[in-house]
Amino acid sequence: MARRPTLRTIADQVGVTVSAVSLALRDDPRISQGTRDRIQQAAQALGYVYNRHAAGLRRGDSGTVAVCLNDLGNPFFTEFLGHMETRFREANRMMLFGHAQETLALQTRFTRQMVEHGAAGLVLLPVAGTTREDLEGPEAYHLRHFPLVLISRDVEEAEFDRVINDDVLGMKLLVQHLLALGHRRIVWLGGGSKTSTARDREAAFIEEMTRAGLPPAEASIHHGPTSLAFGDSMLDELMGQSLPPTAMVCFSDIIAFGVLAGCYRHGLTPGVDISVTGFDDMGAAAYSTPALTSVRVRTDLIGARASELLLARMAGHEFSPVRAVIPPELIVRATTGPPVPGQV
Repeated sequence: MARRPTLRTIADQVGVTVSAVSLALRDDPRISQGTRDRIQQAAQALGYVYNRHAAGLRRGDSGTVAVCLNDLGNPFFTEFLGHMETRFREANRMMLFGHAQETLALQTRFTRQMVEHGAAGLVLLPVAGTTREDLEGPEAYHLRHFPLVLISRDVEEAEFDRVINDDVLGMKLLVQHLLALGHRRIVWLGGGSKTSTARDREAAFIEEMTRAGLPPAEASIHHGPTSLAFGDSMLDELMGQSLPPTAMVCFSDIIAFGVLAGCYRHGLTPGVDISVTGFDDMGAAAYSTPALTSVRVRTDLIGARASELLLARMAGHEFSPVRAVIPPELIVRATTGPPVPGQV
């Protein structure tokens, strides 16, 4: 097998210096266009592939950014990837990806590996239960002075840039929509206390119902996993009550899709016999049967803002930690309507 060509091989063939070859392969304008063309043509003929990793080590910048998501089981989280990849590609950055599987140990391992392998920065969607200590304590020593931006889930008092959805506003819009339709028996499905999104959405639900003079009883709050099965099983349970709810507010679209599946087993038409709402407005929400009323989290704006912040940090810009809160949109579709007369 022939030896792989090097910068020296190209330089000797073209009759230029090694540094000129290096600059030309990066299309640096300090080398004339004619010389760049000759060098690049020689490199192609020799089968030379530019080693960006080695060049990055010389420059102190690998040209790569890392993104770590919490859970690929929920398609909503992957929607951030496309928006961020576009911006990083425009900035000539290659994006590396990790999946933490909602496990703190995997999250810590991936972030450490990315720092060790020379990634220039990191976007992190934290796993459930992540605390400031997990990001800034002794076990996270590798993140000190490292460009890091958190998205979607907030970590209180963390000294990193954070770009999140306004979950409080989104839930208030949703509850106000149901109240305006005439609903009074409204229940909450999902969430819990391990993420800021769950805490904020549930707190806003309770606050808005209380403001309307309808403080939710303990029996109206049902915690559970973000899964189709949970939504489906809760529909079974709630429809078995003597006075079932007229509307179900779900922590996420995933849970709402499970509720819709249960509705059809019970012969119920969502939006007519019972109202169902989601949150996130995943791509599938517009195509469920019937189409799901949801709160649209602006993954495009969150992804773009996070990318811009990370690129600025990587460029050495210094500024106080940013906490950007992006307003969502209420998307009304067919799964919400007035309660059946006599059931209010």
